[in-house]
Amino acid sequence: MSEFLEKVKKTRDYLDYVEEHYLNVQQAWLEVQEKCKDMRIVSGDYYFTLLDKEIEEHDLSKLSVDEFVQYREAFFKTETELRICLTHAWECHKKYNLHHWENWATKSFSDHNEWEVHCAHMVIDWVAMGYKFGDNAKTFYEKNKDEILLPEYAIAFMYEIFNRVYKSI
Repeated sequence: MSEFLEKVKKTRDYLDYVEEHYLNVQQAWLEVQEKCKDMRIVSGDYYFTLLDKEIEEHDLSKLSVDEFVQYREAFFKTETELRICLTHAWECHKKYNLHHWENWATKSFSDHNEWEVHCAHMVIDWVAMGYKFGDNAKTFYEKNKDEILLPEYAIAFMYEIFNRVYKSI
């Protein structure tokens, strides 16, 4: 296969991955809406509207100039491409996607009345990843909690969602 066609194929594979993840996030959001309907992230108009908009635009920045090629080359590289550094792409991604836990180390959400939106979005993202990898958000968090640095109030909020979503587990 020519290098050109291999890049086209890898780009298509990456776009398929991004699309699958986006659709999984939409499904996870529907699941959270159903199981957390009395929490204000769902029942409160203000919080619901913010979270719904974030979910609708989930990972949109992955299609940007600052992220698209870098992520594609990092995770769907051709045989001739070298592994690239994702530092710039990751920093751009975090800047536009406050649902990533790494933001809690550099931003203060305690005085931010929308922290629940970003925290819930993070959990929804993890639920979606669980669909792909056959585990669940709670298990993911518990396996990685030594690295995932969050304030106690965010952890308590996450467990409130976990306990509702995984009630039968």
